[in-house]
Amino acid sequence: MKSMRVGFIPLIDAAIPIAAMECGFAESEGLQIELVRETSWANIRDKLIHGLFDASHMLAPLAVTTSLGIGNAKVPLTVPFGLNANGNCITLSSQLYRSLEDILGHPPRDPRQSAQALKRVIARHKASGAPPITFGVVFPFSVHAIIVRHWLRLGGIDPYNDVQFQVVPPPFMVASLSEGEIEGCCVGEPWNSRAVESGVGCIAVFGAEISRCAPDKVLALRDETVSNDPDTIHRLLRAYEMAARWCQTPDNHGNLAHMLAQPQYLGVAPKTVLNALSGTLAVSRTETRTMPDFLAFEGDDINRPDPRKARWLYAEIAAGLRHPLDAGQAQAAAAVFRPDIFDAATGNNALPESGDPIGLKFGPAFAPEDLQGYIKSLEPS
Repeated sequence: MKSMRVGFIPLIDAAIPIAAMECGFAESEGLQIELVRETSWANIRDKLIHGLFDASHMLAPLAVTTSLGIGNAKVPLTVPFGLNANGNCITLSSQLYRSLEDILGHPPRDPRQSAQALKRVIARHKASGAPPITFGVVFPFSVHAIIVRHWLRLGGIDPYNDVQFQVVPPPFMVASLSEGEIEGCCVGEPWNSRAVESGVGCIAVFGAEISRCAPDKVLALRDETVSNDPDTIHRLLRAYEMAARWCQTPDNHGNLAHMLAQPQYLGVAPKTVLNALSGTLAVSRTETRTMPDFLAFEGDDINRPDPRKARWLYAEIAAGLRHPLDAGQAQAAAAVFRPDIFDAATGNNALPESGDPIGLKFGPAFAPEDLQGYIKSLEPS
């Protein structure tokens, strides 16, 4: 039995690594998995690159920046499996949410409407000399930060000058809202629902309302781990593929919710987990919304790591840092996502779709061969 140490953050999108161990899928592939819970993505990255973890649940953009040496030492990583799409929300403090309701005369009904109302709140702040609104994001290089920037642009808000961003680890997001350190955040479940349950926040936008299939969390390993023991990695991917299929099946969601809710994993009520799995979430104390594709764990467009998505992540990272695009870095970013390893392990023969792999619902279609054109299209006209 081969032993592996795998790091994770307490989020519902860690379901596949947890189910792979708890349901015996890893054991059926001759793997003994030790799951290690961490509080921050910086800890996850550092323990992976220093060899304290064999593999980890990781933010997709962080795997790219670590491989490129952006924001940290350059350590080549491999992403052979995608763990989920969507599952994030933009949550506002209860006070800020009420301000949007007062402006609109009703709760915000779509991302553009909420962003436009927020622009008016920001204008009032500026006129009164109040400090900028601060948004919590789980890491500077995250789909969460990307989603917030896209949402703000819908309201004509400059994400670089009109608001501030602060990094807050997911488990601490609710406390930061409660204590007034931030006035909004973008984080994965169950922490948005916990903010609503605690009365400190209201969900304004589901991440799936911004993008159809942005790569959120991935399985990340050091290049040398993959090179030194490819058979073990193939077995891990097969276990994850079985776990992904199990997690996606609605009939299993009750069992999955109880599994994830355990203290060693998320430590929340099973009903909170089950609501996110079903896509039916309380967005305030009085309102519930349903979105069937709120969170997805399985499918070729999710689990098979598409290099085009890595190019999108690189373009968004460069735009967020306000750095010029570099063709060499774009190519290196694409090389982090390894569909060849996924295909070899799982026997996948499906060809990737030729269309837009990201599916922004309010933004431009993403053309992987024209990163500069894509970035330019995001600029205000």
